[in-house]
Amino acid sequence: MTDGRPEYVFDEVQIGRGLRPLAQHGFVIVDRGVLTLLGSDRRLIDSAPLATITGRPVRMTRGQTVSLTVNGTRYNVSPGWGARPTLVLPGDMTHVRTAAQALLHLIALPGDPTT
Repeated sequence: MTDGRPEYVFDEVQIGRGLRPLAQHGFVIVDRGVLTLLGSDRRLIDSAPLATITGRPVRMTRGQTVSLTVNGTRYNVSPGWGARPTLVLPGDMTHVRTAAQALLHLIALPGDPTT
């Protein structure tokens, strides 16, 4: 990037390990083939090249949460979960599902020969 900004930034991300929350309003940054998890205070939680990260949707959340394995540690990541939209109808979390699918797509790109 020539302007110094990362390629992809997911903000308002809920990040946790199992039932233990690590960040309510954290960040997932994807830049130059590296995924970085940052806490609400922007401190580093974990970082690794995309090619070494595995991810899958968490079924119980209907695709709103992604399970990522980064450096052997499993994290539950919900992009957009902490967002405060102006109007959201009860049960309408489409924006979260879309962000989760986008994150999974970014992770699948480096090692997926079909893309």
